[in-house]
Amino acid sequence: MKPSRILKVYAAVAFAVGLVLSIPVALCVDRGELEVNAGAVLALSWNVLFLMILPLILDSCERTYFKARFVKLEELAATNPELKSILDEQCSRLSLPGLRLAAVDTPGCEAFTYGLLRQNPRLIVPASWLASRDRQNLLPSIEVQLSRFARQDLSVVFLLFAVVQIIAQQVIIAVF
Repeated sequence: MKPSRILKVYAAVAFAVGLVLSIPVALCVDRGELEVNAGAVLALSWNVLFLMILPLILDSCERTYFKARFVKLEELAATNPELKSILDEQCSRLSLPGLRLAAVDTPGCEAFTYGLLRQNPRLIVPASWLASRDRQNLLPSIEVQLSRFARQDLSVVFLLFAVVQIIAQQVIIAVF
């Protein structure tokens, strides 16, 4: 399993849980216990909650399944100052504050980023990269991952989940 797969699994589970939660909300709207607008707000609210806890869940999964250890950038400066300078340069260029770096012991060489609304970015790299002094091979991967994180916005995905769940509520109301 790759670190990026955990994000996909989390998104699928969050969407499925949202659909399941849409059923009782739709039934409450159908019985007149809730207004239609309240059902839509509930769907939006639980998707916001899923989005807000995403970094916590992914951090926990990274620690559990990949035995990731989060490395302080100051600690990295002592062992690999070139990698720290690369990270500092990229974060300042992309305006990404508070980068957290995690090292995982995996046979692959996949880097992966995630976070919340361009804040609190996390970069997952193989542990072998922390000791590597090969700037030419590390730089492109780090640039790609941090650039992807800077332009990616998961809030749009969770907003689309809410829209689909609201539509599901309306379909359930129409059926019953």
